[in-house]
Amino acid sequence: MAPHTMESIAQEYNNEVIIPKGFWIAEEASKDIFDRDDWLFLKRIAQLGPTTDTKISDVKVGDKKLNCMHKTQPKRNLSIFYRRIDTNCIMVIGVGRHEKTNKKYDVNWCDGTRKMIDLSKTNQNGSEYLANPIGGTFSFQTLDVVINKDFLEP
Repeated sequence: MAPHTMESIAQEYNNEVIIPKGFWIAEEASKDIFDRDDWLFLKRIAQLGPTTDTKISDVKVGDKKLNCMHKTQPKRNLSIFYRRIDTNCIMVIGVGRHEKTNKKYDVNWCDGTRKMIDLSKTNQNGSEYLANPIGGTFSFQTLDVVINKDFLEP
């Protein structure tokens, strides 16, 4: 498998929002997971760039840890967990809703699992959860440190 380039990502997925194949097939996701307002929210997150990202660190997911960005859409309680690939490109890894507080989320992850996470519970020593759900390596420096650490082509 050739390393991902921005051109191959745009051709295989999308210029702005990457939806990993498998559990989330873009056509099915648009019907089953995301409605039109959700898609507009995703595109807006991508287009706003990294200055508005909210980072979460070492969140415990089972025996693993999650380091990524997340954003909740006000009034609709739609929470997106994602990796920032480029200034205007994100890879969605989870979609969920928070409970009464914005610390606990019920999330559908792109590996097909559905897990509740609590942002106040951390696991600094666990391996990464959903580090690179599209597989392969990248031929360019992404804006996600987890991907750069383990999936950047030398």
